[in-house]
Formats: sequence, C-alpha cells, structure tokens
Amino acid sequence: MKEQKYHLIRKRQAALRALLRGLVSLYLLYLGYSLAFQAGGDMSQVLRLLIGGFFALCAVVFGLYAFRQYRADRSAAELTEEERAAAAEREEEDP
Repeated sequence: MKEQKYHLIRKRQAALRALLRGLVSLYLLYLGYSLAFQAGGDMSQVLRLLIGGFFALCAVVFGLYAFRQYRADRSAAELTEEERAAAAEREEEDP
C-alpha cells in the first residue's frame, strides 16, 4: 500500500471548513438545548421541546454533512499521479 500524499493547501482548507462546520453544528445543538429547556417564556413546554428537537435534529444532520464533506474534500486533496511524479522529480533535483 502506497503512502498517501496530500496537497498541503487543499488539505488545510478541508480541515478549516470541517472545523467551522463542526462549530456551526455544535451551536445549533446548543440553541436546540437552550430552547427546549429554558424556564418561563410565552411558549408552551411542548412547543419549546418540538422547536428544540428540530434544532437538535438539524445539528445532527449538518454534522453528518460536515463529516462526509470533509472526507470528500480530503480525498480531493490527494495528489494525482502527475503531481506525485513532479514532486518526485523536484526531490531528486534538490540536494
């Protein structure tokens, strides 16, 4: 099995996008929790639980999307055969 080599900038961009999407997912989860379990307010408890559950569901779905997109971005950041050959030639030229 050959070693995977990645384009450094594309791999870092994929990691940054995944981090930001993960933070958005956590924030949606926090919003859902705080809506569902807040004290008082004008809304009934059942309505707050439904809205909070909806936000939690959105957070889980968005988290799964973020994970799948990260895997796709990371595989797109792998070097092609031409890029690997060019990198190998550059390594041979440099002392």
